[in-house]
Amino acid sequence: MNTNRKLLLAMSAILIAILACNLPAQRPGAEATPTSAAQPTQPAALTPTSSVPMVSVSAATNCRTGPDPSDSLVLVFQPGATAQVVGKYSASNYWIINTPTGGTCWLWGAYATVQGNTSTLAEIAPPTQVAANPPTPKPTKPSPTPTNKPIIPIVPIINPGIIKIALPPSAPSKLTVTTTCQFIYFPVKVLMSRSDALSWTSVSNADGYYVYDNNANVGGKMTQTSYQISFDKTTGLIQFGVSAANAFGMSAVTYASSKCP
Repeated sequence: MNTNRKLLLAMSAILIAILACNLPAQRPGAEATPTSAAQPTQPAALTPTSSVPMVSVSAATNCRTGPDPSDSLVLVFQPGATAQVVGKYSASNYWIINTPTGGTCWLWGAYATVQGNTSTLAEIAPPTQVAANPPTPKPTKPSPTPTNKPIIPIVPIINPGIIKIALPPSAPSKLTVTTTCQFIYFPVKVLMSRSDALSWTSVSNADGYYVYDNNANVGGKMTQTSYQISFDKTTGLIQFGVSAANAFGMSAVTYASSKCP
């Protein structure tokens, strides 16, 4: 009877030891794998090459949407599976890997072994850090509001200092008359012979001058600034005048008077 009891106790101890060995193991640290519920799909096994870095794990490791334990769980990466590494976050020892669904997840590197060249992998900032520092939008210039006002073209003035306004000339500033009187005696009456020498100042923008005797033009248009008038007249006052002219008109008349006694 005692022999059967000892045999029963020995078999119970062996059974307890077998059950204990079959219990699921937990990953030490922050990333513990779930012990219940269905497991997400595992990455398909790929053959690593020197140009494509591949990762495998020695213990079941959670792969999340980011490095924070509060980030959503994408899958539990199991030993024996491999996945392509597409990025890294060296500050916290994380690898960003491709998932079977076409997305990516963040795998803690404590139990990970990466084969292949990882020097060209980009450093990827955590999603929470990107959300906290959104890019500053560039300011946009408002579009001008259309108006119905006519557009006045701007015409540049080239060398404005040499532009001259087209105007008639100014009047000569001075007219001088020098009169010579000579009396001629006849048996019946006495006649007077006179000669009047006229001179005036030139005008810069004039191309000719006109001389007047008692408002009657004499000699026509001339270019000189002097004129000699000789005629026979009785004693009396004669009013002489001169005006300047150019292609745009004539100036006012400058007058001077002379007489023989």
